[in-house]
Amino acid sequence: MLRFFRIIRKKLMEQNKVRRYILYAIGEIFLVVIGILIALQVNNWNENRKNQEKEQKLLKALLQEFESNWEILNKVITLNDSIIQKSLKLGDYTGPILPKSSSEKELSDLMVGVFKMEARYLPNQGTIEEIINSGSLSVFSDPALRKAISAWQSNLELIKNQETYVVKRRDIGHEFFLKNGNFRRHLDLIDESLIETTPSRFPPNDFKFLENQEFESQLYLFIVASKNLHQNFYFPLKEKIESIIDLIKKDIH
Repeated sequence: MLRFFRIIRKKLMEQNKVRRYILYAIGEIFLVVIGILIALQVNNWNENRKNQEKEQKLLKALLQEFESNWEILNKVITLNDSIIQKSLKLGDYTGPILPKSSSEKELSDLMVGVFKMEARYLPNQGTIEEIINSGSLSVFSDPALRKAISAWQSNLELIKNQETYVVKRRDIGHEFFLKNGNFRRHLDLIDESLIETTPSRFPPNDFKFLENQEFESQLYLFIVASKNLHQNFYFPLKEKIESIIDLIKKDIH
């Protein structure tokens, strides 16, 4: 094709037909420009198609991940609520004189419910980390979804900080039992001790630390911190996850 154009150009110049040559040159430039524009358009179309395919693939993976994270958070919320309720029940026994109706077995079981478990939200993050680390956030066409994904890590950091504070409050309360009680007797009484042990030859736990005003104060600070985690961190995060799931579903074709 280029050889054909060169032959025509040469004949026009040999015939001294300048006007026709100029028109021809303009036409040749026009054809080249049109060719470049068409090539760019095809390239852009291919890139857009690839990005759309990548976006749909990531959206489907994100949907699965966030639906799983929603279920994980629900379990953590249930656990945290159980800890709060058992802590409040333990609070019924604090005061200057321990109620005579209390039994060592009952109080040991309550101690397990309050101090054995801790609420920790550990979501799956494989897809979202891949998106952030690979710089793939730009493939998402929805600005609201891009913003939500960008804020996800900072939301988790806030949750983690509050959970750490709650666990510290719990550990302070637990120390009262470890210093004033007999953990071996405790293991012999509870249902899930993890190890088998023979009964202690020391006298039964009297749970005198429940009569300590400082323990009562630390216990209720732990309850308030747990409730704050419940209401002001877990539930808002649950709403954010549900919002992200809705955005993802809206964008999946």
